[in-house]
Amino acid sequence: MKIEDIEELLNSRIIEAFSRGFSVVEITRALRKTTVTSVYNLLRDTGRVPVVVRSEYRRQYDIDPKLTTACRQKGFSFGRWCLSWRLDPHLAAAELKSAPDGEEESAAHVALKRDFPDVYLRLYHGSKIKSEKKGKYRSKPASLLIEWSSERKAFLATVPECPGIEASGRNWDDVFYAIKSVHLMHEYVKRIDWLLSRSGNEFCPASGVK
Repeated sequence: MKIEDIEELLNSRIIEAFSRGFSVVEITRALRKTTVTSVYNLLRDTGRVPVVVRSEYRRQYDIDPKLTTACRQKGFSFGRWCLSWRLDPHLAAAELKSAPDGEEESAAHVALKRDFPDVYLRLYHGSKIKSEKKGKYRSKPASLLIEWSSERKAFLATVPECPGIEASGRNWDDVFYAIKSVHLMHEYVKRIDWLLSRSGNEFCPASGVK
């Protein structure tokens, strides 16, 4: 499978996960990426997430600094985070000013609890999440095979544990870096597949908070 093909497969998996109700932050977390940039840009460019209007670029919202910091660390502004949930930023900021209703939480509170559960607990319960093992996809060790192909006049690299994954290059360095990229994309696809097999509650440590 070529890098272009596996990139297309990964993008389709990300879009599927978003359409199934997983948030931009949850998808980013499953991929183990530091920021949401690549996931957010894909969903925005394909029309799944609304485009931020120019007047909102530098708008400041009256929200708790802890939430501002959490969004910034993920590469989000508060406005973009709200749009990724299809929330109105002004209404969401107002709702998050007070603790959620015990019987029926607002959409903004649900989004905060799922994406930033530690912030949710600190704001409304004054506590931190207890350290616990969180579910995540665990990759297995993979082998690497590099061979010279007389037919293709190039070095070919394959990963025996991942049939169909291969890369070619003029020398060992070229083919090594190429197969690393292909294999990483393959791992990303497997992480999203793992995410799709789970329920949203497994990614919300604060879900048991009353």
